[in-house]
Amino acid sequence: MKYPFYAAMIGLSLISCGNNDSTIDDPKPIDKEMYQFEFKSYAVKGTTLYTGSFGSKSNPDESYLNKYWSTYQEPAWKKISLDLTNKTIKLISETSSTDFTYSFTIVNDSVLIKENNTNKPTYIGDFNKNTSSFTLKRTYRYVKRVPRTDGEGLLITKSAHFGTTQYENIFGNIFTNPSEMVKSGDQVLWTNIEYYYKKF
Repeated sequence: MKYPFYAAMIGLSLISCGNNDSTIDDPKPIDKEMYQFEFKSYAVKGTTLYTGSFGSKSNPDESYLNKYWSTYQEPAWKKISLDLTNKTIKLISETSSTDFTYSFTIVNDSVLIKENNTNKPTYIGDFNKNTSSFTLKRTYRYVKRVPRTDGEGLLITKSAHFGTTQYENIFGNIFTNPSEMVKSGDQVLWTNIEYYYKKF
């Protein structure tokens, strides 16, 4: 006597499952795939200076940077376009023809670009999806090596790069370490700056 009851219950559950299969689930919201950011502000995250003789170290305040980079407060690019679908990031200057487009990957929040002249990805900044913001990381470097002999010329390099500079990034090229800075005019200077962008 119990079997017809169980059979009826199984039949109802099959009909119920069949109805669920034929309905269309509510589509999930699609993540925004294109972000447009505009520059809002900047912050100097640390400046380091080594001077000869023998590379004494100091951390000058921000005003010191004006001697070397008069426009560091403004980024080279006023806007950034981040295309998550095509995995491209475009840096837009708005005032010159220095717009650049790179392919990128994201590791956690870190954005890594592929530059033509390097095999290793370059860290460019951080993308925060929750706040729809982007932090562009730039580092400025200045190295001066005065002549050691009459036959040598003055060597000065001044450059800007994506990412950040640390001790090991700058020493090992012109100066292997601060102890090689034996002349009073020798100088190694770097600063790390963050440029903050918000969506518009």
